[in-house]
Amino acid sequence: MVVIETKGEHLKNDDSNRKIRLGRAWANMSGNGYRYYMVFEDGVTPPDGAVTLSELVRILEKL
Repeated sequence: MVVIETKGEHLKNDDSNRKIRLGRAWANMSGNGYRYYMVFEDGVTPPDGAVTLSELVRILEKL
């Protein structure tokens, strides 16, 4: 199972950092078959722990 939370530049804030930590904790506690990604559109510098849409596509191709 992959959970993807999409964001735009206008939604990048301290709350995003909390959600990234929460999503990672959920995925880790759920087991190997679970992934969480916070995804920003290409051209936006994502916060630590988040990825761009292009990065997500490359990640999903490897799963």
